[in-house]
Amino acid sequence: MMGDRDLASSFATIVQEALRRIAGAAVDDVRARHELGVALHAVRYCETADGARTLQHLANQLGVDVSALRRCARVAETIDANQLTAILQLRTAKGLPLTWSHLETLSLERNIRQREALAVAAAAEDLSVRALSSRVRRKRQSSST
Repeated sequence: MMGDRDLASSFATIVQEALRRIAGAAVDDVRARHELGVALHAVRYCETADGARTLQHLANQLGVDVSALRRCARVAETIDANQLTAILQLRTAKGLPLTWSHLETLSLERNIRQREALAVAAAAEDLSVRALSSRVRRKRQSSST
């Protein structure tokens, strides 16, 4: 029979492994969405196709709103593969990477250095998307004045 210490240790190991797997799945999710965004960007600006119509058709086929596809494209247009890798290496205190929604918010900041600083702060301070969005808005407002 397992003692309380053994049970607690076993449980802690299970939780740590689950968190590791969740973090890995989150990174895979963000990378897949970014890759989709790269392809969507190419479709949006293809000279031989009607990008808007093609995006709408894809959205209908996938059962998503076209704005979700545009956001994927915007993230890929703004955050290149190198910066994506750097952002995905950041971890919150819980050991989790930033979410796709965090990246959508970060993509609103056009200045690379400011975007990097915001990403670091989002992970270090475990900022919600709403809190990060507020910081991005404040930075954009202060830089436009």
